[in-house]
Amino acid sequence: MNTPTTYLYVPGDRPERLAKAFNRGAGAIIADLEDAVTEENKDQALASVIAWLDSLTGTHIPVWVRVNTGPRREHELRSLAGHRHLTGFFLPKADTATDVNDAHELLQSLGHPTPLAPMIESATALVNIHQIAAASAVFQLHIGEMDLAADLGLTPGSDESELLCARSLLVIASRHAGLVRPAGPVSAEINNQETFRNSTEHLKRMGYIGRDCIHPVQVTITAEVFAPTPDEINWAADILAAAATNHGAYRDSAGNMVDEAILRRARNIAAATGA
Repeated sequence: MNTPTTYLYVPGDRPERLAKAFNRGAGAIIADLEDAVTEENKDQALASVIAWLDSLTGTHIPVWVRVNTGPRREHELRSLAGHRHLTGFFLPKADTATDVNDAHELLQSLGHPTPLAPMIESATALVNIHQIAAASAVFQLHIGEMDLAADLGLTPGSDESELLCARSLLVIASRHAGLVRPAGPVSAEINNQETFRNSTEHLKRMGYIGRDCIHPVQVTITAEVFAPTPDEINWAADILAAAATNHGAYRDSAGNMVDEAILRRARNIAAATGA
């Protein structure tokens, strides 16, 4: 499965937004049944998402559904399991591996094992993160920082340094479990695009592969940030061309050392551009 750099949340109880979701430039859609939907609208949201999925035809970008916690989760998983246009499920507030394994076992019992994306949103989840990452059918970890900050009593400042430890733990756990790199958190910054861009660039430097978004303008910025720059593309091409005639560690045209770790980065950039 290809890993998108941009995931766009769409409230499940807004059918008019679901109908336009594929026109927003995102690499994947998350139809949301959880926090974006009030309690009284949750049944309506599930029905709207099912109707929208039923209306889809052909091939399209990945479609995920964020289900609820508690008793609603089983009902939603049963209602959506096996739908031909569904890629997988986001599991919010996944505090333990059991939360993930229970969802997987239910889907497996229905004959529809499905990729899962646990969301790390509490201190308990951070403590259990390696077990969560290694749980059944996990495709990618996502971080829900608004809930996490509330749980930890954090008030993030403009540089978001208070969240660095949690963010790094997702990158480390994903790598250790052999998962694709994690996707970064949503941000409430819609009007302040410079702040959002700076935050997204920082996530890229930390090892994230993309970001969850709540508005199309965030999708555009995130896609720009995570796309290799012309300088990166040229650098990777030069490194890989020189590697064809060098063995072991060597110096590039700028005199910098090149070893297997540098080659790996160059290969990743080339892969991201389809080269």
